[in-house]
Amino acid sequence: MSKRILALLFCLVFVAAAFAGCGGSGEGGSVAVATPAPTPTPEPYDPNPLTGEEKGDGYVSVRPVAIMINNIAACRPQRGINDADVLYEIMVEGGITRFMGLYNDYGSLGDVGPVRSARDQFFRLIMPFQPLYVHIGRSGITQQYIDDAEYGALDANGAYGKISYWDAARQAQGYAQEHTAYTNGELLSAYVEEYDVDMSRDLSSPIFDFVDYDEPARVLSGQDAASVGIVHSASYRTYFDYDTASGRYLMTQYNSHKGCIEPTVDELTNEQTGFENLIVLFTEITTYPYPGGNIDPKTGQDKGDPDYKNVSYDYGGIGFYINGGKAEKLRWQKGGTPYALTLYDENGDSLKVNCGKSYVAVVSLEEYDNFRITGTQDTVSSEAVSIDPNAAANEAAAENAAE
Repeated sequence: MSKRILALLFCLVFVAAAFAGCGGSGEGGSVAVATPAPTPTPEPYDPNPLTGEEKGDGYVSVRPVAIMINNIAACRPQRGINDADVLYEIMVEGGITRFMGLYNDYGSLGDVGPVRSARDQFFRLIMPFQPLYVHIGRSGITQQYIDDAEYGALDANGAYGKISYWDAARQAQGYAQEHTAYTNGELLSAYVEEYDVDMSRDLSSPIFDFVDYDEPARVLSGQDAASVGIVHSASYRTYFDYDTASGRYLMTQYNSHKGCIEPTVDELTNEQTGFENLIVLFTEITTYPYPGGNIDPKTGQDKGDPDYKNVSYDYGGIGFYINGGKAEKLRWQKGGTPYALTLYDENGDSLKVNCGKSYVAVVSLEEYDNFRITGTQDTVSSEAVSIDPNAAANEAAAENAAE
């Protein structure tokens, strides 16, 4: 045998021994190779457009609904206000305020109301979101805005019994009939089906520039805000006290009939109303000129100036964002009816709003000096109040003069 062949055999035996040693048990003859774990693909950012929160398994992608809710003192407590993702409060005629709740899933709603008539300051504010707008009655000015926007079946101005029902039990308790009309998911679903309303489209973007729900909530840099007081008029004032346990601002309102400040509660649950976010916007509020012709259909008599309020959205203004026991100043813009409300911080950057439910107040600039933020709870909402002996009559007259 040649030396070359002997050398080749020796090499083959050496290599075989080496592989046998690397095999651990020596069985199988294969070499284990570590495979890196695949990098998980992050879920796309897809928030609830009304709250900024992550959409849960029960989230329904659907067009939102906006419902006009009475806030006259004689109609309280309301139903369904604690289910609103956003609750708006703005002054209407006679110094009274009205609510509008913005809800995601109309089909699952319990009773909401008392449902009341539409006002253009609400419609112009939320029309860019294209919700189903639910109300009973409207001012002529509001109807003009609705016609100009070609809102069609999305304007659910319901005759009684179409999108609402009378609560006879509440009437038996002494509530006036106009304070006993309620809507709910069953009635709204029937309306949508009867008029073939397209409710399949949800909002394509959030209504505020929310902090990403996967990130920690933003800590505001402004003053301490344990207690907040908003004056809409002499007889309509709304207060909030920060509840550190829940991270929400709990709502109370002045009742001029009783001469006291009392908790705002949802009649369905008797739970106090609260919000993670408070957004207070100041602007000029004047009264539309009265051209005459406010005719009572029952008597044929002119009821006089209804005192409809003209809320200016054209030039924007100043305001406050309040969350987590702190308050920051802001600037806001809106413009014409098709344009959405936008919020900016003091540096002119988009205002980052923490996730959660929001209360939005639009307040007259004339009440700016009466707006209060303090670092101590209850100091604002414990201010001295008194009974207004004319409150009930004045409020009834305001509602009677208006549509």
